[in-house]
Amino acid sequence: MTKTGKPPVHKNQHSGIFIAALFSWITALLIMTTGMSWAEEVQVTASVDKRELTLEDSVNLSIRIEGTQSASQPEPPRLPDFTVRSRGSSSSFQIINGKKSSSITYNFILLPRKTGTFTIDPSTVEVDGKKYQTAPITLVVREPSAVLGTSRDVFAEMVISNLKPYVQEQVTATLRIYHRVEIRNLKVGTDFPGFREEKLKGPVQNTRIVNGVRYLTYELPTALFPLRPGKVEIPATVIELDQVDRSRNGRPQDRFDPFGQGSIFNNFGRLEHKILRTKAVTLNVQPLPEINRPESFSNLVGEFSISSQLSREEVEVGDTATLTITVSGRGNIQDLSLPSPDWGESLKVYQDQAEYHPINGGLSVSGEKIHTYALVPLKEGELKIPPISLSYFDPTQRNYVFAETLPLALKALPGKSDPDLKVIGPGTLNAAGESDTVRKVGEDILPIHTGPEVFDNHILSLSAVLWITLGLMIPAGLFMVYAWAYNHRQRLKHDIAFSRSHGAHKQALKQLEALPLNSNQRDFVRALSLILREYIGNILNVQGSAITSSEVKDKLLKGNFSPEDVQDTQKLLEKFETLQYASAETSSPEVLIQESRNLLDRLEKKS
Repeated sequence: MTKTGKPPVHKNQHSGIFIAALFSWITALLIMTTGMSWAEEVQVTASVDKRELTLEDSVNLSIRIEGTQSASQPEPPRLPDFTVRSRGSSSSFQIINGKKSSSITYNFILLPRKTGTFTIDPSTVEVDGKKYQTAPITLVVREPSAVLGTSRDVFAEMVISNLKPYVQEQVTATLRIYHRVEIRNLKVGTDFPGFREEKLKGPVQNTRIVNGVRYLTYELPTALFPLRPGKVEIPATVIELDQVDRSRNGRPQDRFDPFGQGSIFNNFGRLEHKILRTKAVTLNVQPLPEINRPESFSNLVGEFSISSQLSREEVEVGDTATLTITVSGRGNIQDLSLPSPDWGESLKVYQDQAEYHPINGGLSVSGEKIHTYALVPLKEGELKIPPISLSYFDPTQRNYVFAETLPLALKALPGKSDPDLKVIGPGTLNAAGESDTVRKVGEDILPIHTGPEVFDNHILSLSAVLWITLGLMIPAGLFMVYAWAYNHRQRLKHDIAFSRSHGAHKQALKQLEALPLNSNQRDFVRALSLILREYIGNILNVQGSAITSSEVKDKLLKGNFSPEDVQDTQKLLEKFETLQYASAETSSPEVLIQESRNLLDRLEKKS
């Protein structure tokens, strides 16, 4: 027989409860006694990852704010000799022994534009109405190694196939990026003003030896066609990439080391951002000679051939035969335009739209352009199709060359006609001696009007014609308006790209008008840049407004925008980026707004 009731309380339980209460009391006491240590002193410091660099390097600038996480974004120093890009921010918060520490770090990357000694001016940070400044930092920027490839893991050069081309003669510009270490995140910004450019097949990976050192290469060829004679400069190309450093303890990895590059134990490496610059190259473009230039010169420069073919050699009068003229070769063949021939009144010619078929491969632009003509003979007989000539300039011969097709003949046959109808009158005899008598066996359908008034000339008045026409057009017009409005609403609802581009121009202009002209230049220019990037993102259906000027160029080139519009857009965005960190006021707000409005209007016409 056991007793029921409350379970007995042991001494161990009493001691456990006492220890827990004591621990809670001590914790609360520590928090209260150390409360004064929670108030931190604000400190603002600026640091860089290197003090000396070359034009191929970049500098990481970090502005660290300790003691708070509510500080406003610092104003980066004004550096007109550097390209400044934001790399975001990071924050930390921790409590150690009851002491709180918090910080926020803003990161920037600086890309030098020229050599020299430069001072990074103090950056200003405002915390709770109080301003703090960082200490100045001195940077030294030098030229890269003078000897090509000496002690350099990555470098680049622009190779030009011909420094003295003729106008419209193809020049191959090959950008070569040499590397003997792993590289990532390659970005290339090429610009060829004064040329019409066509991308060739690439990039091509190759292996080359420079000064006894073996390099892997990325080669990006571009076909250029000079548009005008004289000295034309190909500016320096800027290449950005991340160089992977997989070394351990400053010692390069052995390729046979199982823990080295490519091993699962060493899949990650330190990334070092590099900026490569090629040297500017000047071409002396020669004009096409005036001597022996034929009047029928087709503006083709290169090597070409021409041929012709008829779809059939015999055709009835009024029927159609197809003449195909094919021009093939190497050069600016896309610029070819053959006129519609005139072969007299016996042959009617209808010209169709030409088709261009490129031939891929190699470092030259080649292909064939096919012109088709519909030939309709207007009278019977043998019709002569004379040779079709083509004149072009051959740079290898430095002279004008003629090519022509072989003469062709088209035989026009008489057209088929219905046999004559035999008219038979009443009482006439046929060949068998039988009588052909036409009898009326009945009237199936009688006309409504059978009197002589049928032959009266009934003419409607002008007002009656207008009312009838209006009555027929109004319902059709209303239906078309309704159909357009319905399709427009459905497209706005379901087509995201169209919805974003619709009204983007009007929205951008409203944002320009709402900009305060008396605001800080940096904030004003930043707002202008954001408006332009948002507009480009809307018309191209690109997410995000933080795209760089080089990315904007790539996106616009894939659209229906001219190279001039793309170049002006990139220049204006780079101008906005520079003005944010310029040392003085260089443009008035009214001028910047007008430049932006003009560019928006130009892009809207092409979108």
